[in-house]
Amino acid sequence: MRLQQQESIPGNDFGSTLRVLVAEQEQAVRDALVERVHDALGVQADAVNTASAVRKLLNTHAGEFVLAVVDTRLPDAPEGEVLEPLISNQVPTIAISSRVTEEVAARLQDRHIIDCVLKRSDEDTELIADLVTRTLLNHQRKILFYSSNDFNRKIIRQLLDIHRYTVIDVRTEADVRRQLDTNRDISLLLVDHHAIKHDELTLINSLRQYYRREDLSIAAVCELPDHSCTARLLRAGANDVISKPYQPDEFYYRIKQCVESVERVREIKFSATRDSLTGLYNRDYLFDVGEKIYASAQRGDIQLSMAMIEIDDFDNLTTQYGIEVSNEILKTIAPILQNELRKNDVLARYNAGTFVCLASNVGDHNAIMVFERIRQLIAKTPVQYGANVLGISGSIGVSTYPDETFIAMIGNAQEALNQAKEQGHNCVIVTN
Repeated sequence: MRLQQQESIPGNDFGSTLRVLVAEQEQAVRDALVERVHDALGVQADAVNTASAVRKLLNTHAGEFVLAVVDTRLPDAPEGEVLEPLISNQVPTIAISSRVTEEVAARLQDRHIIDCVLKRSDEDTELIADLVTRTLLNHQRKILFYSSNDFNRKIIRQLLDIHRYTVIDVRTEADVRRQLDTNRDISLLLVDHHAIKHDELTLINSLRQYYRREDLSIAAVCELPDHSCTARLLRAGANDVISKPYQPDEFYYRIKQCVESVERVREIKFSATRDSLTGLYNRDYLFDVGEKIYASAQRGDIQLSMAMIEIDDFDNLTTQYGIEVSNEILKTIAPILQNELRKNDVLARYNAGTFVCLASNVGDHNAIMVFERIRQLIAKTPVQYGANVLGISGSIGVSTYPDETFIAMIGNAQEALNQAKEQGHNCVIVTN
């Protein structure tokens, strides 16, 4: 172990790639929004209190703003006039209003207006800040749009781009299936009305054999309100049917509901199977899925390697530096393991300072190389805490052949780990 001073610690540079404009006449609300967005995302907002200042910022930083949050009743723009330059500059905007007049309501119909939040209490500030955070993070949410019509694909993409969704558009059923197989984190399949016919109803029905409603939302966009068509689509497995013509805010809310319904289920599943500190799989999930993978290895379907990775002297580090430092160690090491292992490998936090990895079809020689590389990376990675840097190392035990049971294989990996620690730590021992 070694502890040394460090001059500075790099922060989150996410904010440097985004520019947000906040226009609010009440300083307390304005400051609260700026602080909340900065704390959540590291984004530094440009905050002003007049429409003229908004215009000046738009001229000075043309094309740079990804989002605006504006009060529709600014001192020099009491009827929402501030929305006009934002709309003309195609800046996605969240409107804040204490009351909505006819003039303001008309301007709110533009597709670049993401939402309008009524300002009534301090709690609304949190609601607005959450909406800003969600919008800026929408790029993490994937939507697959299926249409054979080039113009419709362009229009829908433009609408979804305003909300910063990651959009994948495809022309054929084969492309739909290929994308769903490749991108398992797609939340919504949006089907255009040009693709709604018997074959596509069959497509939706067949997809439901593999993707439940809580795993993948499916929404169809119909040209005209057709109740019989709507019923057929819902019966086939669609979560929603959006009828044209629609207002942009209706379209956005329906999309949001479809995406959020899947997200809520994913969050529940995540919390049930993940370690809250590192985000890796937890011990319960390891034993659950491990038994199934082990059974495949016993049948000869796959070759299974198991590694037990332990931070050296983890208990002593916790005693000497405290739980916050040991937590920082785990949060530093977890992404190293994730980056070095494949997506189909199972990586779990086994106990306090120990991780277990199940790797399929790696081969004995490659397994040794992989975990030796991981050992070296752990030893080279400093853990930053406050103004200090803590040097750490790890010992690794590897079992490359299934024993009589999954539990026995874990025991073999544990025994190899114990040998690594007996040999002075910071090494890899393999048993087969």
